[in-house]
Amino acid sequence: MPSPDFQVRLATPADVPAVLAALSDGYGRSFTPDWFQWKHRESPWGRSRCWVADDAEGLLGAVFGLPWRLADDRGPVACSRLVDGATTVRSQRRGVFRAVVQAELGAAASAQRVGLVIATATPEARAAHVKNGAAALEPVRSYYQPVRWSPARVHTDPEVVQSWQAPPGPRLATAWDPAALAWRLDARGGVQYQVSQLAQADAPHGVVHRTVGGVARTIVVTAAWGDPPAVRRLLRALAWQSKAVAVLAPAGAGTGRPATRMALPRGESLLCVWDHRTDPRSAATTREAWQLDGLDVEGVM
Repeated sequence: MPSPDFQVRLATPADVPAVLAALSDGYGRSFTPDWFQWKHRESPWGRSRCWVADDAEGLLGAVFGLPWRLADDRGPVACSRLVDGATTVRSQRRGVFRAVVQAELGAAASAQRVGLVIATATPEARAAHVKNGAAALEPVRSYYQPVRWSPARVHTDPEVVQSWQAPPGPRLATAWDPAALAWRLDARGGVQYQVSQLAQADAPHGVVHRTVGGVARTIVVTAAWGDPPAVRRLLRALAWQSKAVAVLAPAGAGTGRPATRMALPRGESLLCVWDHRTDPRSAATTREAWQLDGLDVEGVM
């Protein structure tokens, strides 16, 4: 239960400057009104709920519940995503983070259509979420894989997302469509993405990517869809253009991409899940129930 010396409530527009300041202090980078407008007001899936805790002296902490769309082979799955939580120095040992998270969990559990609440987390946040009743999935891992160069003409343009195809299969995946992808890839999120496809190909396909590194350049694959041979040819062409030597992407259990023997582990993403559904066939609390990619697990979200 919340401490009697503070209250938890939905934020008002007057709270936004203090919330942005708390996020900037907590994460060590700037959170701007433009970022807030993009992420929490312009999503095609709906506006976020922002929960704040405050006392007589001001803000103690905040967290957002971002509407998120999931689907599996039986259809849409309601979801809320816990994102952008922060507390102030005055909140220490007062149960503030637990209280604002529980406010969003309670709102999701009492919604007309109950489903999941999910959150990517640091190890410290994961421990706090588990105390709040979450199931912590086994980490979703990312891997480096070597890539060969192969010249081909490539078309790079944001409009490539119009060719998006949802991944096949029975597992839980984000229900992206072109409008949602355009929102997700907006530069106000702090990352400059490119979206590419082969200029000549027989089947729809595409890759969301960026290139990082100096001498040993790497193509970071945030998402790939469509005809697998075309995607492989596209990655070889992108490597040729950028002189990249490797591809980095989530792979293995919990993703739609296998981890080969040549792959080198690079990092892992931690996903926490609260499943409010009562259907025992719908368990979402194992990594194998999911099909995730960089659109889901990158730090932007």
